[in-house]
Amino acid sequence: MDVFHAYAFGTSGYLALQSIPLLLSPRAILSLIASEPRQITDAETYLSRSLGLVLLTLAAVVILLSGSVPLGPQLSANISAAQEETDDGTIRDPYAYPTLVVTTIYHALSAFYLYTQVNYGLTFAFGSGLVISSLLACLGLWVALFGTDKGRISKRTGADKRTSGFPFVNSESAREKKKESKRRSISSKSK
Repeated sequence: MDVFHAYAFGTSGYLALQSIPLLLSPRAILSLIASEPRQITDAETYLSRSLGLVLLTLAAVVILLSGSVPLGPQLSANISAAQEETDDGTIRDPYAYPTLVVTTIYHALSAFYLYTQVNYGLTFAFGSGLVISSLLACLGLWVALFGTDKGRISKRTGADKRTSGFPFVNSESAREKKKESKRRSISSKSK
């Protein structure tokens, strides 16, 4: 399993963990939030359970769109036309990167909100949510920058082929030494 799929499963697990108390016990959630004990209204129960279902649905969508779970033959036949084949022959899901970006933005915004709430008074719920959302936002950012593409490593030299000479020239590289030896041999033949 690569880092991208670990991020997708981590995000889905965190969303599912958030949805469980909303679905199972909206009354307990209200008693934790409210300053004085009171009876829960039907609208609060409905909104709590709806939010729980939305979080569960979002968790399932993240797993399905990231390509982490293989789909059945009918679904995969329809989606195979939209998938791209990369240079090294692996299939890349076209919805994986947009899903990664959207969930990373969600975790970053959630971490920012929780940080603003922790400033008023640290509680275990806000603190743990802040830590988990921050870690998932950082991991998502790392995966978006470095984890979605395999490096193009040369089989002969072991160097990354994507590096360039701008703005600094690598005078120690094999290619530069080969060019320099060709220049010397051409200049010695012309003399």
